[in-house]
Amino acid sequence: MNQYLPTIIILTAAALAVLLVLYRIWDSRVEAPKKLEDEVTEALNGARPDVVSIEPARKAAAALSYLANTCVIVREFGKAPTRVYGMVEIIGIEVFVNNKVAARIIRSGAHKMFDDIAPQVDRVTIRLMFNDPSRPDFELVLWDPNDALTARAEGPRAAMETARRWFYHVEAIIRKPLTDIEKELNPPPPPAPAPPPEPTPPVVHTHTPDEDAPPPPPKPKTDGPQNGPKDGDVLNAPLIQYL
Repeated sequence: MNQYLPTIIILTAAALAVLLVLYRIWDSRVEAPKKLEDEVTEALNGARPDVVSIEPARKAAAALSYLANTCVIVREFGKAPTRVYGMVEIIGIEVFVNNKVAARIIRSGAHKMFDDIAPQVDRVTIRLMFNDPSRPDFELVLWDPNDALTARAEGPRAAMETARRWFYHVEAIIRKPLTDIEKELNPPPPPAPAPPPEPTPPVVHTHTPDEDAPPPPPKPKTDGPQNGPKDGDVLNAPLIQYL
C-alpha cells in the first residue's frame, strides 16, 4: 500500500488541478458574464439597451439606452458600486486604437471623426466622459490580444464595430441641445386636475313659533258707510220704536 501512496497523492493533486481549471473556465465564461448581464439588466430597469458591452476579464460593463435616459457603468464588479447616468450627464467619448485616439467628440470641445484607422488593430478601448467630478471617465477595453481566449473576446474587427456604435450613439446625444433632451426625456408632468366644486350648504330656514300659527282673520273695513246705526245716533235711528 505504501508503494502506491505517492501515485495516489499525485493523481489526487492532478484531479484537483483539473477541477480548479474547469471551475475557472466555467466562472469566466459562464458565471461572470451572467452576473454582469444581470447587473446591467437590473440597472436598466428592464429597458432595452441601444448598445452594450460586457467585459468579464476585467469585471466591467457599459450599456446605453436613450429612451430610458440611462447609461450604466460597471467597474470592478463586486467591489465598486454600479453607477447610472442620465443623457445630459454624458459629455463625450474617445475611441483608442493601438493606444492612439482614433475618434473623439466632446460637448463644447474638439471633435475627431473616424478617419485614421490603423490597418493592424492590436487594442481597442473606449472612454466615456461624464459630468461627474468624483468619477469623470470610464475606460472599457473592447479588444486586447491577451483576452483572445477569454469570454466575450470579440476580435479586432468586431471590437471596432462595437466602438463605432458607441461613438455614433454618443455623438447623436452630444450634438443634441441639452434643453431638447430634457424636454424629450423628462416631459413636464401634466397639470393637476381642478379640484371639484365645493357643495353648496343647504339653506337653513329659521322661524319663530308665531309663524306656525294660522293667520288672524281680516279686520272689518271702517272707511265706508256702516249697515247699522251707530250707538247714540238718535237722528238715524228708526222711527218705529218711538211710535
